Amino acid sequence: MKQYRIFVSAHQKELKEERAAVKEIILSNSTLRDFFDVFLFEDSPAKGKSPVTTYLKQIDNSDIYIGIIGNEYGIKGKDGFSPTEREFRRFIKTKPKEEVLIFIKGKNDSQRDKDTQKFVEAVRNSYIYKRFTNKDELRTQVLNSLISYLDGKRIISKTPFDQIISREVGYELIDEKEVKDFLENRAIKLNVAVPKISLKDCLIKTLKMAPR
Repeated sequence: MKQYRIFVSAHQKELKEERAAVKEIILSNSTLRDFFDVFLFEDSPAKGKSPVTTYLKQIDNSDIYIGIIGNEYGIKGKDGFSPTEREFRRFIKTKPKEEVLIFIKGKNDSQRDKDTQKFVEAVRNSYIYKRFTNKDELRTQVLNSLISYLDGKRIISKTPFDQIISREVGYELIDEKEVKDFLENRAIKLNVAVPKISLKDCLIKTLKMAPR
């Protein structure tokens, strides 16, 4: 089973609890735990490599970027960016087709410092984002976003089972006699008439089989 790697990017001090909340919802949910491997920089073992080298390598190996934006921009590096914006720019540059999930804490953007306001504006112009006010809302939004991600890849489905179209199962795998006998017996028990359409049409309409 493939595990998708998630890189969580956020101000380490201001959003410490929010970073942990993202990891918590993934590890506490059996479905998410099976399909996702989440990276937090603070979980990295102490090594001689530079912090920048470590997290840039993790970004390059990730399938999903989760960015959380608060009020504080963070310390700028020589490139003029905070770690969070640097990580964001690195991901969209090296993984332009991969998933970017942005969560903005709070609704009042005027409370953010100027650099954060610019960062928020840049994100809003290019990506869909969600706002949250507390950790519970963040957990719910992350959960829903990751389930939608899996649904989009047809790994799991949010659609009710009896409404799912099976594109992998062909009509040739159906035993017509067994199905016909079953339908006739059910019709007798329910005191209803057997549909006056071909068995193939019946199965395509009721079982959502994809015709070939």
